[in-house]
Amino acid sequence: MNINYYQDNDNPKRAVIGLHGWTGDEHAMVPAARSMQVENTKWYIPRAPYKSDVGKGFTWFSGNDETGWEYEKTFELTTALIAQVMDDGFAPKDIYLIGFSMGAGLCFHVTLRLEFPIGGIIPIAGFIRNPDRLFNDATEISRKTPILILHGTEDEIIKPEKSQQAYNLLYEHGYCVRFETYKAPHKIPIQASALIKDFIKDNEFDFSSNMKSV
Repeated sequence: MNINYYQDNDNPKRAVIGLHGWTGDEHAMVPAARSMQVENTKWYIPRAPYKSDVGKGFTWFSGNDETGWEYEKTFELTTALIAQVMDDGFAPKDIYLIGFSMGAGLCFHVTLRLEFPIGGIIPIAGFIRNPDRLFNDATEISRKTPILILHGTEDEIIKPEKSQQAYNLLYEHGYCVRFETYKAPHKIPIQASALIKDFIKDNEFDFSSNMKSV
């Protein structure tokens, strides 16, 4: 497992697992971690296990719709990483997943399979791949994990409508989900940093009802 780490002090009180997008690697989310300036946080930034088919970087899902997709190594990696984070002393309530683009889609599939809730997930500029499988594999307890979906309104690579669709599906299935947009293309801008910090700061929710879209 190839992992990069970033932290702002020697006694972090929370952990963030940063999942890069297509053709990224274990260094891709470090600039985002630095710019977000989420205090008292240790970042775990893994490299996806499959080489991308364009000759550079890595991918979480390998293949295509015709030949099929490989993803077993990805779920093995993320399961092992979450276990490592807890072994490092972080309680589930203090663990967050932040994913960008393809990494955002992975956030959903990793978290909804867990047998315990975590502090929250923040999928940025992504979409839900294979929703039938996602909800078939989902655990009941995963509904207690808060979800903040973010997407730039000027994203031409993955349209913001994809995140709106994800929000609608999660809301219909009883998840504690919120959807925010900001004026930006396919990237993680400064505007997103403020939303993310507020979300992490206020991670105690009334799980008896869903959050409403803003």
